[in-house]
Amino acid sequence: MLRGMSQGKSNGQIGRELYLSEDTVKTHARRLFRKLGVRDRAQAVAHGFRRGLVS
Repeated sequence: MLRGMSQGKSNGQIGRELYLSEDTVKTHARRLFRKLGVRDRAQAVAHGFRRGLVS
């Protein structure tokens, strides 16, 4: 999911690739933000790049 975010994909696009509903992607994104201690997609992606989670 973080990889899709880093590629600028929408929740709908990520959901279609992962065979999930857009609402499920939103739920997972909120949980990811909480776990990473970030507020939004941009911060999550930046955090992912800094930690080597996405390249």
